[in-house]
Amino acid sequence: MKTILKCILIVFTINATAQKKQLKKSELGGKNWEIPVSKGWKSLQEMEIPEWMVDAKFGVYTHWGVYSVAAHGGPDYINELYVAKDAYDKKGVKEYHRQTYGAIKDFGYIDLIDKFEAKAFDASKWAKLMKNAGAKFGGICVVHHDGFCLWDSKYTRWNSKQKGPKKDIYGEIAAAVKAEDMKLIATFHHARTFGYAYDKKHMNEYNKEQKANWDLFDPQYADFFRNDEVEPQENFGKEWIGKVREVMDNYEPDVLWFDGLSGAITKNMIPQDTLINIFKDFKAKNSDNVVCNKLPGSRIWNFPEGVGIRCYEGGRDMEPNPKGYWLIDRAISYPWSYVNNKSYRDKESFHIRTIIDVVSRGGVYLLSLTPKGDGSISEGEIAIMNGIGDWIDVNGEAIFETRKWRTYGHGTAQILKEKKAKKLWYWDYRAIQDEEVRFTRKKDNSAVYAISTGWPESGRIILPEIKAEKDFATKGIASISLLGADEPINWKITEVGLEISLPSKKPCDIAYSFKITPRGKLVNYDRE
Repeated sequence: MKTILKCILIVFTINATAQKKQLKKSELGGKNWEIPVSKGWKSLQEMEIPEWMVDAKFGVYTHWGVYSVAAHGGPDYINELYVAKDAYDKKGVKEYHRQTYGAIKDFGYIDLIDKFEAKAFDASKWAKLMKNAGAKFGGICVVHHDGFCLWDSKYTRWNSKQKGPKKDIYGEIAAAVKAEDMKLIATFHHARTFGYAYDKKHMNEYNKEQKANWDLFDPQYADFFRNDEVEPQENFGKEWIGKVREVMDNYEPDVLWFDGLSGAITKNMIPQDTLINIFKDFKAKNSDNVVCNKLPGSRIWNFPEGVGIRCYEGGRDMEPNPKGYWLIDRAISYPWSYVNNKSYRDKESFHIRTIIDVVSRGGVYLLSLTPKGDGSISEGEIAIMNGIGDWIDVNGEAIFETRKWRTYGHGTAQILKEKKAKKLWYWDYRAIQDEEVRFTRKKDNSAVYAISTGWPESGRIILPEIKAEKDFATKGIASISLLGADEPINWKITEVGLEISLPSKKPCDIAYSFKITPRGKLVNYDRE
């Protein structure tokens, strides 16, 4: 009886953090698009998210580039390296750089490109790792904020075919991903490249020696260190557009994802109508193509509401029950790229529980790997990916081709963690506890899945939600099975709810999926 009462208490417990402060609509979920809206967006707003994306639930990409060679601070290495004074370097990049490579005047970011040889890069191994983990789509960040392109580009000499690896990295990845029968994603982060390496807040503090000796100020590298001192913004915008079209046309990705676009559009660096035409052409190529609409730190969506699938970075500013379909992207372990002595405190159990929670609420999980500078992937990341794959091999039926049920489940995971310095809200997926439950529903309404995040010592799982559901009350339950288990499952309806007795053996580790099949079909609970 104590166990039953404990379960009931968990079901109806509201997280203390959420109780302390009720979030206002303006504080959560991002702002409406505050840039004057071009009429051309309307046709894109009317386009539905393709079914394959809704079915896919899980994708994998990478953050990997020149910054991975330095292996310190993350992908913003270039931004921290060239601040005017050491005191402005929050991640200690300048001191690390001096100790590792020497003074900037002797070895700058340009010199790091020569060290980006990627001798251990193997596109086939990357794609197989993604596939074996259960990913339905995969790819890479084709260009980050530093502007170095990982494809053979005619628009810049600063690309992986001409410099560094001397390979068409994305070309190899695209072929490998498609060979594994996955959809292909390309993520673009270069809308922030213009002026990114410069210390904009302290431009007047650069001294004569820095200006005379740093590669940042060398005219021969002006086409890499982009800024308004050497070129008009519109030139950069034209090149940005050309690069996107180049990738879109030459490699035919299924998903385009962008960072920093709201700021670039605000500055008129990238004209709205030109961007709209790109997306229209992208959809014209294949109606199943997907554009991701990210909510950045500015809390202004990249595009107007209804364009593409919404993307919440790490769950930032995401409401507890988002409407429609959406996506969160997260690094396998932070920072977003490989760094020396990287810690992997979030093991496969964390990512599996995150996938379960995200899918139960109608979302898609996009996970980023962080390969080493040489192109190899650390044993820690391989172990996590294999662990996710092992779990999905048993429980994938409860994840893929599912939809939200009437309720996401019960437990304590509705914890919103405030980062006070930025006044942003993040989902705290580490808060998910053992013996919580999340529900998914087969899209054909043939079954409901109850996924328990732990194996109760009591030998029983109590589901009060089942008793409350009219379809089960009137039609009844035909059968209950545990995915991956051969033993029959005993169950009964009590005053508290559906009580399921656990079998003698666990079919896997971490979380357990019970398939509840009704007599007939479920009521259509689609809430999109």
